[in-house]
Amino acid sequence: MTHRVDRRKLGLPSDQRMALLTNLQRQFIRHGYVRTTFGRAKELQRLAERLITLSKKDSLAARRAARRVLVGHSSANRPAKLLTAKSGMEATAILRQTSMMAGEDLVKYLFDEVGPRYQMRNGGYTRLTRTGLRRGDGAQTAVLELV
Repeated sequence: MTHRVDRRKLGLPSDQRMALLTNLQRQFIRHGYVRTTFGRAKELQRLAERLITLSKKDSLAARRAARRVLVGHSSANRPAKLLTAKSGMEATAILRQTSMMAGEDLVKYLFDEVGPRYQMRNGGYTRLTRTGLRRGDGAQTAVLELV
């Protein structure tokens, strides 16, 4: 029986599953679509819909919640090169490059572009389309895209 089961396990330990879904969310926001297996896409759909709903109300708390998902912990994303930077300008350049890779640009894009686009829509921001079977292992594949 599957009573009160909250989410899919996707055959992964919890830390790997969270990392996979975080990366899928980042790619989904960046490109507007993701091509993956059907089970992963269904789980990603839940999370992406929540992120878009969060981005519709442009508040500091909402931005911080989205940043927690799309960027992660800021101290963990700082490269070791930052500690050995010789000048302040060099450290600033490294920080700027790191924030762009880590997802600061995704938070800005989510709240400035995606959120206002769906302001008048009450859910259903994504479309999940099955695309057939994967050649290697026969897994059902799907495309998740913004409507």
